[in-house]
Amino acid sequence: MRRTLVAVVGIGLLAACGAPVAGRPVPAAGFGAVTPPATSISVPSPLSLDGVNLCGLLTADDLAPAGGLVGAPRTRTETFPESCGFPLGNGAASDLALVALHKPLTQVRQDQPNGHAESTLGYPTWLHCTVTDGYRTCTATVEVRPDRSLLVAVDKRDVSEAALVRILQPLTEHAVTRLPRA
Repeated sequence: MRRTLVAVVGIGLLAACGAPVAGRPVPAAGFGAVTPPATSISVPSPLSLDGVNLCGLLTADDLAPAGGLVGAPRTRTETFPESCGFPLGNGAASDLALVALHKPLTQVRQDQPNGHAESTLGYPTWLHCTVTDGYRTCTATVEVRPDRSLLVAVDKRDVSEAALVRILQPLTEHAVTRLPRA
């Protein structure tokens, strides 16, 4: 008897969920159409990448929450042709932050299908995280021009994605604010 009752209730619930409702939705009493606020949308200023010193886009103070800067920033052409690496302390010896000029954001999205769209100070951004040999790398690729992007990455051992993204976000904002306006 109990099985029959459960089966009847289950079938009834499934049938109720599957019935389409004809007509157009009507707002509830007292709720009308929402009008957008009369504010203009702020479009970020175009940025220039000409003559940018990539090693000057992050400071020791910026990197303190990531473990601090331990050593001089240096170009890292083995990683990206135009990049600067910042060795980080308070973790594994090869923990690193990196700033680089990169390919167009549309291409980055195709190359990193597991990432997702974000916004950095109004600029379209693609966030992607991966783990390799215990190191988690998160990158924020910011579209600063249609043909180029600015990539900010943090690579740390034994850290959660949420913790690494909390480190990466302010670093990305600092780097973007230090780029000259076009």
